[in-house]
Amino acid sequence: MSQPRISFLIIALATTSITFSNEHNTQFSYSQSAVETSKYQDIDSRFPIKSLNKFLVSSPGDQELEMFVAEYLADNKERRAIIYPVPVINEEEADARDKNRHHQYRQEKWQFLSAAVKKHTIDSDRFITYWDNAQRLHLFTGRMAIPEQPVEKAFSNPEEKSFWREIGNGFSQQEQLIVFAQCLIGNARDAKSCLSQLYTDAGDNYILISADDMAHIQEISLLAGQGLPLETRLFSTDSDLHGQIRQVREWAREGEGTGSYMLQPVDENFVRAWRIIDPTFEDSLLASLLPFTTAAEKELADLKLVFRSDWGGYLSMYQIVN
Repeated sequence: MSQPRISFLIIALATTSITFSNEHNTQFSYSQSAVETSKYQDIDSRFPIKSLNKFLVSSPGDQELEMFVAEYLADNKERRAIIYPVPVINEEEADARDKNRHHQYRQEKWQFLSAAVKKHTIDSDRFITYWDNAQRLHLFTGRMAIPEQPVEKAFSNPEEKSFWREIGNGFSQQEQLIVFAQCLIGNARDAKSCLSQLYTDAGDNYILISADDMAHIQEISLLAGQGLPLETRLFSTDSDLHGQIRQVREWAREGEGTGSYMLQPVDENFVRAWRIIDPTFEDSLLASLLPFTTAAEKELADLKLVFRSDWGGYLSMYQIVN
């Protein structure tokens, strides 16, 4: 398979992660500054946040991204997690509130997920997810998830490695993320056996997936050692909802498109659409867990849906059936 067809610098989330296209050897820079937690609404975390740092990423073309990383202590160990703080604003600052609405939505969905985790699982259960989800889940609930850190292999140039080493609190030396990436692009029917080397025997095992995981798609491709038959395009939210969906559906069927697509919320101005260009990939674990239009047609015998948020199925939690 070819590499994902992303011919530009994707700042895919404006909130969670950055996927860099290196087709043109794109360079970027970033700065880091401490911010006062009192200026942001309480995120109701399991552990007190010791400090909050804002990373400002700049790239050619005046593209900028703000990313917030919380630092906290748990079991006398310093931990980090990317979060979505919502500024404390007054009624006269409506523009600022609208600007941060996508942060508010993400924060709300994570709070709903945290409540579901506390309701349906116990401390000895294990969550298998992407590393940034794992860090957030631990901050919000105290529950352990793997893998806990990125791996160096996922990034192809020194700038990316330096950035994500700082964000992720170092690189993991374990193979957990590589195994997870390989399972994600494999057939969903093989997921239970593929993921088995990541299981705990102390409790139940769960998969946590987020629409924002698509921001890691080039990393997943590098970790799995093969390209993914996916294409992406930004669509403006200026038009009416029905008109937007019609445009996305037409694009999903154009050329090599199979017609299967999903929407990834970006911010108040754009939504990112992803389409599949190889019918066999519709049966992959990734395409079966995420809200691709063909996922609703599939029955996952070894996976039980425990929780799914609104906002286009932004967050989903599955129990792996014993």
